Amino acid sequence: MAVLKNSLIVAVWTMASRGLGFARDLMIANKLGAGPAADAFFIALMLPNLLRRLFGEGAFNVAFVPILARHKGKSDAEALAFASAAFSWLLLVVTVVTILGMVAMPALIAVLASGWMDNPEKFALAVHLGRITFPYLGLITMAAFLGAMCNTWGKFSAYAMVPALLNISILACLFGLPGLGTAPAEAAAWAVPLGGIGQAAYMLWAARRLGIRLRLAWLPRHTDLKTLLLRLGPATIGVGVLQLSILVDNQVASFLPSGAISYLQYANRFYQLPLALIGIAVATVLLPHLAVLMGQGDRRAATQSFTAALGGCMALAMGSCVAMFLLAPEMMHVLLKHGELTSFAANAVAWAMMGYVAGLPGYILTKVTAPAFFAAEDPMSPVKAGLAALGVNFVLNVVFVVVAYQLGLEHIAHVGIAVATAIGGYVNAALQWRWLHQRGALDLDRALFARELLTMTAIAAAMAATLLAYKLLWPYPTEAGLVLRLLWLAIAFVVGGSVFAAGLEYTGLLKLRSLLRALRSRRARRTPATADENL
Repeated sequence: MAVLKNSLIVAVWTMASRGLGFARDLMIANKLGAGPAADAFFIALMLPNLLRRLFGEGAFNVAFVPILARHKGKSDAEALAFASAAFSWLLLVVTVVTILGMVAMPALIAVLASGWMDNPEKFALAVHLGRITFPYLGLITMAAFLGAMCNTWGKFSAYAMVPALLNISILACLFGLPGLGTAPAEAAAWAVPLGGIGQAAYMLWAARRLGIRLRLAWLPRHTDLKTLLLRLGPATIGVGVLQLSILVDNQVASFLPSGAISYLQYANRFYQLPLALIGIAVATVLLPHLAVLMGQGDRRAATQSFTAALGGCMALAMGSCVAMFLLAPEMMHVLLKHGELTSFAANAVAWAMMGYVAGLPGYILTKVTAPAFFAAEDPMSPVKAGLAALGVNFVLNVVFVVVAYQLGLEHIAHVGIAVATAIGGYVNAALQWRWLHQRGALDLDRALFARELLTMTAIAAAMAATLLAYKLLWPYPTEAGLVLRLLWLAIAFVVGGSVFAAGLEYTGLLKLRSLLRALRSRRARRTPATADENL
């Protein structure tokens, strides 16, 4: 319950940030549509975002946090000494990478979107925007590092709200700069490093409030730096599979008709919402929690926390998958079909989103299992599973696109790319699940989880039947005004969500009311909490 309670806190802040992110995507769709400028911007934004998830939030964190938690178990001073040494090296590496990346931007764009080499204007725009956005890497890496430390200190809400600052920056720049003569794509690009400045400054302030003060050193030495470095490579693949899959998707999509990358990116943004609220929120809390318990040798408590987190995550994942799959067309028409984004583009995004969300349970399962491997100091199992998933994703990408062209369906070839990513996600999840107990990372009551899975499936089926009945009894009012269409969509989510929540509560699979009471109780105490209390 402690892990799920703190995960709920992270999810609440993440929901607020993603709400702004949603508004940001609506603004981008309105101003840029789904044409060459939008494609170029998304590739430019993907570069620092991909490296940020590897250097900052993803790979570096899962390698760094277990070692940090072990040192913190001895003393804060020892943890800060290790963190200062790690941060000094990280800052140096990221600075060099940022400079090299800006210089080598044409080569990077050629690697990420080689299908644009025959379109000099689009290629040049992507290079220009990429050089504007790339410094964001250094800023967000600093913010993510401090966020990992705040999480280990038991303050989970600080970093959870950081994405909101970038979203605010993009909204402000897209709203104000075009009126001053700046092209919308360039305005969105400039918003990225400006938002990064705000994120880094905020996290520096939040860390200092917790007494976290890092000391920079030139070429620092620490006994655990080698251990961190050895784990970083495996962690990059182990937790970055989904991001690397998106890179593969965009590379293949660059050979498709203009707009394909935009369709995939808009769809990606929507299914990332439940992924962040469920999988990433739990993983953010679970990794330091498991690291502390495993470091103390309390394997039983670690297994109990993992099992509770896994059951809750998978239940919510299945519900999100069903709702977003069945309501994808209506969601995209209500939310995206305006400004520069056409009805055809809205349908294309909906088809891509249906392909992506079909794999949501698999993506979320790996978000929970990967921290268990890293907390048990077994980084290679997620690596091997991730490499297998990437291979499957790439092969299926090519196969589906070739088949689409052979059948004259190139206008929907991007849907095959999304489906390939979903299948790769399940390959990754299946291998990690199989190896979790087989390789001794954690014990798990598989019979209990199998029974819970049947219950989840029944609840999700009831939700699906309810939504289909709703759509049959009150068909989506295609020609109605925006207010009525928004009302239709809101009622659909309320009706489906109510059936799902009632099923979870009735079966006891996830006691939502107990979680909410625990959260209110935590806020009511209003007393400073230690990291152990929060965990």
